[in-house]
Amino acid sequence: MTVAIVDGYATARFLVAALTERGTQCVHIASDPNPPAAYQRVFNPAPYLHDLGYHADLGVVVMKLRNLGVSQVIAGAESGVHLADALNHELRAPGNDITRVAARRDKFAMAKQVRAAGLAAPATTIVGDPGQAVDWFTARGSRPIVVKPVASAGTNDVSVCRTAEEVASRCAALIGTVDFFGATNEQALVQEFLEGEEFMVNTVSVHGVHKVVDVWRSARTAGPDGAPICDFQEPLPLTDGNARQVAAYACEVVTALGIANGAGHTEVMLTADGPVLIESAARLMGGFLPWVSEKFSGTSQIQELAVALTSREEVHTFSDADAVFSRHVRNVWLINRRAKPGRKDGWQQRIESLPTFVALTTKVVPGQMVPLTVDLPSAPGFVSLAGGLDEVERDHRSIREMELGGLYVD
Repeated sequence: MTVAIVDGYATARFLVAALTERGTQCVHIASDPNPPAAYQRVFNPAPYLHDLGYHADLGVVVMKLRNLGVSQVIAGAESGVHLADALNHELRAPGNDITRVAARRDKFAMAKQVRAAGLAAPATTIVGDPGQAVDWFTARGSRPIVVKPVASAGTNDVSVCRTAEEVASRCAALIGTVDFFGATNEQALVQEFLEGEEFMVNTVSVHGVHKVVDVWRSARTAGPDGAPICDFQEPLPLTDGNARQVAAYACEVVTALGIANGAGHTEVMLTADGPVLIESAARLMGGFLPWVSEKFSGTSQIQELAVALTSREEVHTFSDADAVFSRHVRNVWLINRRAKPGRKDGWQQRIESLPTFVALTTKVVPGQMVPLTVDLPSAPGFVSLAGGLDEVERDHRSIREMELGGLYVD
């Protein structure tokens, strides 16, 4: 059996290993000749049977995949969603509804599609100039709004605006710039600001049947410039009432977006009125280590997707209540408060000495500039902790205290 992965960067590098362990060969395809540097840094072509690289002609790619006997195509990263859908359609392989492909990346089309299915989604518009955004903001009673790219990822250039001046400034700063994937932001997405608790729901789907692998609570904190950035994420049992509620809603969202096969990652705000969509993606969750989930729960989204791709009957034996974490697990996102060159050594050992330490993932390179943390792409990395809740919270506080002294930089 051979599976093709489009843009096998980030978390997808673990999928290749999981598929190989199950006796499946993998082929790699690039959706762009110049992927983001953050993607290139972690990409390793060695585990693939073939790395086909980038081809502008879809027909050429389809022919190559047919000759290799590829049975299904998977998006390895957000940038690969459209190409994976198109290739599955051309190959007549198990994929997602091609008529709803735009709604799986374009956040304006996404909100519209979800709302058309009778589900809660934020009030949303797209604007081509700051004045349009200010008019929309004012017409809504000057309540807080969010300004962000139409189709980026990783909290890239996401801003919360509370005044007309902030709305105009952020839109002006965004329109015409380049997003995380290198595309020009011709327009800005403007949405109502949602109040509540944020969750992430990870699913694996087979022929329209959705399995919830895990639900994560996501907390934010004030970044160095005062804007909200990710603080930590932690999995919740599906016996938790909030987790169960957002999981049910996320499965409806996935259905509405036409995701019938493969992974899904849906971000939901649980408001006073119930779950409301933040955004959803037809791909794996990013920014986590699957082996940590497997160590403490016995499985991960990576493992369940590998099962779905290689044994469609086996995946139906998985129950949404199966993934129960034996310890309190928390991924703490690192925050750098001063843009300076990275330290040569020492800071890693301080984190690794924490009693609940499990793993450290970092992009800090000694001597190279470590940027101010303003979003996920600019974070120095994350630390996985596991233990009792009190112990994890103590070590979480210790990390934040270390950072106040400039933990990662000279």
